[in-house]
Amino acid sequence: MRFKWSRLLATTTSAFALSLVAEFICIPIQADQALDKHEKPLKIGTVDDFLPCSDYINQTHEGMAIDIWRRIGERLKLKYEISSIPSFDEAVSLAAIGKFDVIASCHEVTPERLELIQYAVPYTSGGIVIVSKQNQRPVVDLIVKIFRNKIVVRCSLLLLLVTAITAYTSKYFRSAKATRKSKARRFTRAWTFLILNDGIDTVIGPKILDNIAVLISSLSHMLLMSAIIGTTVTIVFKENITKATKELGNKELESMLREGIAVVGESSTATWLNNRIAIAGIPSEPGLEPITVKTKTEMLDLLRVRSADHPHHFVANITTYSTKLKEASLEKEFAISYQSPRKTPQSFIFGSKLDDDLKRLINIEIAKMNRNCLLYTSDAADDTPCVDLGGRR
Repeated sequence: MRFKWSRLLATTTSAFALSLVAEFICIPIQADQALDKHEKPLKIGTVDDFLPCSDYINQTHEGMAIDIWRRIGERLKLKYEISSIPSFDEAVSLAAIGKFDVIASCHEVTPERLELIQYAVPYTSGGIVIVSKQNQRPVVDLIVKIFRNKIVVRCSLLLLLVTAITAYTSKYFRSAKATRKSKARRFTRAWTFLILNDGIDTVIGPKILDNIAVLISSLSHMLLMSAIIGTTVTIVFKENITKATKELGNKELESMLREGIAVVGESSTATWLNNRIAIAGIPSEPGLEPITVKTKTEMLDLLRVRSADHPHHFVANITTYSTKLKEASLEKEFAISYQSPRKTPQSFIFGSKLDDDLKRLINIEIAKMNRNCLLYTSDAADDTPCVDLGGRR
């Protein structure tokens, strides 16, 4: 019997079509089955007072985390109730015992938190920054810093010594047959020529030793001035460059603590600062402890205080620090002095009692927004152009 290729092709096409139909029908059915398990409204928690992430303003929750969750809720047709939680660490604890189904905030993914809870797919990133009060006398303090530098001081003293010896032994000074006052003038003039490396022909004598002495002085002048200028330029440029947090020395951290460092308690930034202090071996004593506040509002009130004992530095997340400064009208008074070079993922937190199928659906929606570039990115995130939910880059 002759094999009918047309029948095989028709059968294969029909099977492929049926598989596509089954896929598009079964996936929504599975999603609906997962959502049907949650007829009661989901309990959504958020840490308020932390714009641009989340806040409670004018009787409503706002922020990028809230915008993202509302988009997810709209797509999955979820019923939910949003409640405020005072701190990030408390939100983690409440999610761990199942008091909330989802925590919609900018929670950094840390090893300590992963031991307690499960994160959703990350939707943004952040990092630690130390923000410091800008110098009110930048020029004067820069000059002081330059002259306190050991390289600048030692090279300057050595330059003065070498040129002074050369001027004292020069023909221009030794051939003077005049009073002591006249000799002093000649010595000062020769010394000035050698320091400026100009008019050297005036002090050169006819002897070979005179020429050798001036040559050594000129070479020394070139090397020492190069070291002085190079060091000075480095100091000037470093004044305006944000350093990595790994470059923060123990002595500098101790100095910052004495000047006052504020941090919001029960947060990943507070954990980082306390760990850094412990690693540095700085003793826990009055004057060497960070100033811990409960909310961002308390932080702003503390920074606004115009007194000698208010903090000169504060530790924050790069996602939220600029908002703090804008709300306090302190953008011109504070700037980043140290920044973590690595970005830390930020994500929602799943409650311990949330259904696994619903977790999967939520992660799918976040992944879709990630792929379609519809999520917020922090100011320090990559340069990929994205369309934000709230129009923010």
